[in-house]
Amino acid sequence: MGCGGWISNPLLGPTSLLVRAGELGILLDAGEGVYHALRRCGFDVADVDWVLVTHGHGDHVLGLPTLALYARRAGRVLRVAGPPGVDVRKLLEAAGIPHYADALSFKPVEPSPQPSLVFEEGGVRVYAAAADHGVPAVAYRVEAGGLAVAYSEDTRPCESVVRLARGCKLLIHEASISFNGERAHEHGHSAAADAVEVAKAAGVDYLMPVHFYVEPVVIPAGVKVVVPVPCTPVDVGALP
Repeated sequence: MGCGGWISNPLLGPTSLLVRAGELGILLDAGEGVYHALRRCGFDVADVDWVLVTHGHGDHVLGLPTLALYARRAGRVLRVAGPPGVDVRKLLEAAGIPHYADALSFKPVEPSPQPSLVFEEGGVRVYAAAADHGVPAVAYRVEAGGLAVAYSEDTRPCESVVRLARGCKLLIHEASISFNGERAHEHGHSAAADAVEVAKAAGVDYLMPVHFYVEPVVIPAGVKVVVPVPCTPVDVGALP
């Protein structure tokens, strides 16, 4: 749906991806404008069964109130999972629609250094592990049909994400800036070189860098890269 950060070219949109795993539609993060992005890309709330939120910062949660509005309109309850600090009720209160709380069902996810099961449904398994962002944050791993994809948003490079992503076909990882990893780490983020090193340490086949800031991002050599383009599907199973 988008591949930018909170501060980025608005055409990129906040990072959010819709994963089709088995019969499930799993939305990874839900920043501002995510419902508009869904519709623009040919989807709607009927295509979303779970929303997996990595942490409570605005570019990852501000789209939840609008999703709640349209879920209620469609007669659905969206299941949302996220770590401590993601307070769905307070978010809806701040948006002036506390009475829409029953349109979202929240499952807390405790950040753990080891991968832990979030849910298993219809042959799909989702795991989470702690990320290192300065606020409670998690990364996710989605397994289905013999394939696995890992998603790690705002985080310094850390071993818990390496463990979570180990053996995945694709790792989607923050690469906010090209260089100066120390500056990124000060704010709980990763540079492009960090994403490459995590991908190599985890032994994934492909890296998809996301969460770009304003300046262009240069990805160092060393891994095979899938370039994210909004509204452009990637068939993970078809990647060589």
